[in-house]
Amino acid sequence: MMRTRLRYAVIALALIAFGTLNAQKKTNVLFIAVDDLKPLIGTYGHDEVQTPNIDALAKEGVVFTNAHCQQAVCGPSRASIFTGMRPDYTGVRDLKTRMRDVNPDILAMPQYFKENGYATVAVGKIYDPRCVDKEYDGPSWSIPYRESSKYTYPEAYGEPGLSYYALKENQAKVEEFQKEAAEKGIKNVHKYVSERFKPSTECADVPDEAYMDGQIANNAIRYMNQLANEGEPFFLAVGFKRPHLPFAAPKKYWDLYKREDIKVAAYRYAVKNGVDIAYHKSGELYSYTDIPPLTSFSDIFTDNLPDEKQKELIHAYYASVSFIDAQVGKLMANLKSKGLDKNTIIVLWGDHGWHLGDHSLWCKHTNFEQATRVPLIIKKPRGASGANHYPVESLDVFPTLCEATGLNVPSQLQGNSLLPVFTKADKQVNDYAISQFGRGQTQGYSIRTERYRLTLWMKNNWHTDQPFNKKLIEAGELYDYEKDPLETENYYKHSDYKKIRADLMQQFEAFVSKQNKEINSLRSESKPDAEANDLSFGAELTNNWKTVARKGADAHFHLNGDKLVVDVKKLGEKPWDLALIYNSTIELKEGQRIVLTFKYQGPEMKIGMGPVNNKRVTKVVKPSQKIKVQTIELEATASGAWPLKMQLMGTGRYELGEITCSIQ
Repeated sequence: MMRTRLRYAVIALALIAFGTLNAQKKTNVLFIAVDDLKPLIGTYGHDEVQTPNIDALAKEGVVFTNAHCQQAVCGPSRASIFTGMRPDYTGVRDLKTRMRDVNPDILAMPQYFKENGYATVAVGKIYDPRCVDKEYDGPSWSIPYRESSKYTYPEAYGEPGLSYYALKENQAKVEEFQKEAAEKGIKNVHKYVSERFKPSTECADVPDEAYMDGQIANNAIRYMNQLANEGEPFFLAVGFKRPHLPFAAPKKYWDLYKREDIKVAAYRYAVKNGVDIAYHKSGELYSYTDIPPLTSFSDIFTDNLPDEKQKELIHAYYASVSFIDAQVGKLMANLKSKGLDKNTIIVLWGDHGWHLGDHSLWCKHTNFEQATRVPLIIKKPRGASGANHYPVESLDVFPTLCEATGLNVPSQLQGNSLLPVFTKADKQVNDYAISQFGRGQTQGYSIRTERYRLTLWMKNNWHTDQPFNKKLIEAGELYDYEKDPLETENYYKHSDYKKIRADLMQQFEAFVSKQNKEINSLRSESKPDAEANDLSFGAELTNNWKTVARKGADAHFHLNGDKLVVDVKKLGEKPWDLALIYNSTIELKEGQRIVLTFKYQGPEMKIGMGPVNNKRVTKVVKPSQKIKVQTIELEATASGAWPLKMQLMGTGRYELGEITCSIQ
C-alpha cells in the first residue's frame, strides 16, 4: 500500500511539473525603454562611457547599429513602437495628443500580448503620460499602472524634489518655492517652482534608491518575481527616466569620469549649404534655470554655452547613462538567478537620440542622425548574436516580438519582423528607415539607407497620408555617412550626388505611395464613410457615444426615447471634463464640411472636431430655453479621420434630439 501511494505521489508531482513547464512554454518578454538614451554605449564603439551591463547583454543578442525612431520626441516615438504604426497614422506628433482620442480602437503591443494570455505590467515610463489616458492606456495592462508606479523612498532621503532632486539643499529650495506658491494661491505649483529653480544637473552622494530610477528597478524586480511565481507568461515593460534632463545621478557614477577627460562635440557648427529649418533653439535645455537664455534664433551658432558648462552637461549625461546601466544590471542578474533568462526575450531600446552640442544643438527634436538614431539590442533565447548594420525602425519591434513568441502578427502593423536576423545576425530586412519631425506648417521627412540620408521639408502641412507632390518641397538635405559621418555638408544640390538624390527620391515616393494605400485601407476598414456615420444615441447610448464626467464633474446621462437628457449639477475643472465623445471618427478631406442638424434645449454647448495635424475646429451652441433645431457646420482644415466631441459648458438640463450628419 505504501509503495502504491508513493508511486501515485511521484506521478502527481510529475504532472504538476509538466503543467508548470507547459504554462511556461510561451516566451516571456522583458522590454526595457530608456528615455533619451542615444547609442553612446560601449558596445556601440564608445569606450569613453562605462556600460558593462548593457555591453554584456549585447554580447548575447543582436546589436542594431543603424536603428531609427519614427519621430525624435518621447510621445510620438513611444506611440509608434507600442502600436507598430507611424505617426501619420497614430496622429500622435506632439506631446498633447492622446493616441486613443485619434484611434480609439488602435491595437497596442502590450494589449495584444494581454489578449493572448500574457500578464502585462508597466513599471516606470513606457508611454508618454501626456499621450495616453489617465490609466496609462488602460487596455494595455493586466496590473493597473497606479499600482505598479508606487515607490517607497528611503526615509533618510525622502521623495526627490520635483521628482528629480535628491540633494538636501536642492530639496530645501524646492520646498521653499512650493511654500511660496501655496501662500500665493498658485494652482500649478510644479510650473511655479520649475520657473524659479530647476538645475540641469545634480550629483548627490546617495544610494540608487534615492532616485526614481532606483525605485523603478526595485519595482521591476518585484513584479518579475511575482509574475514568475504565478506561472503565467509575462510582458514586463520597464521604463527608466534618465538620461533625460535633468541629468541627476548618484555621485559614484559621476566619479567614474574625470571632467578634464570629457570632450565637447567634434563638430559644433552649421552644416555647409545647410537648411535653417533643420535647427532649433534647444528650448528644452534652456528651460533649466542654470542655463543662460538665448536672445534670438540666430544666436545658436554664436552664443554657445561656455565649454566648461558643456563639459559638465556631457559629464552628467555619461553619469546618468552609467546609473541606468547599473539598473539594467540588476534586472539581468535577477532574471538569471530565477532561471528566466532561458525563456525570456529581452529588448533594450532608447526612444530617440540626443544632441550633446553637435551642430550647436542640445536635446532631440530634429531629423539629424544624432536625434533619430537609437540603441536597439534584442536578445532572443537560442537566437543568433552579433551586429546588424542595416537600417531598422522602432516599428519593427512589435512584429518581431510577435513572431519570436509564436503569436500571429497583426496584419495592420507597418513594421517588418526582424526574426530572420536571429538566424543570421547580419541579415538585411529593410532597405531604409523613415523618421519625421516638423516645424509648424513645414514637415520634415527623412529616409535613411545604409549609407545616405535624404530629408525633405514639405510645406502646406503635408503628411504621408496624402499623395506626394514635388512642388511642395521647400528645402532638402542629403548626407553621406561614409564620407561625412558628422553631417558637416549638405549634398542635396551637389552635382556629384544628382543620381543618388534621384534614387533616394524614388524610394521615398514609393514609400509614400505605399503609406497612402495602407492608411486609406485601414481607415476604410475601421471607419464607415462619413455620410454613413451613425451619430444617433440609439437604444444604448454607449453604442455610439462615450460619456466623460471627471475631475469633479457631476452629471447624469439618460435616454428618453430618441432624445438624450443630461442633468448637470457640477462642472469639472476644465471644459473638456464633461463631454460626449463619438466612438468613431469622421473621414474628411481638407476643405470638406460636416453639417450636423439636431433639436436642442439647454445651457451653452461646444461642438468640436480634432485633433488632426494638431488642429481643432469648434463651434459654440448658444443656450436655448426651448427646443430649437440647430445646424452646425465644421470645416476640416486637413484631410484625415476627425474625432467629434460635444462639451457641456453649463449646469442645468440638456436635451438633445437625434443628430443627422451630412458632408459638403
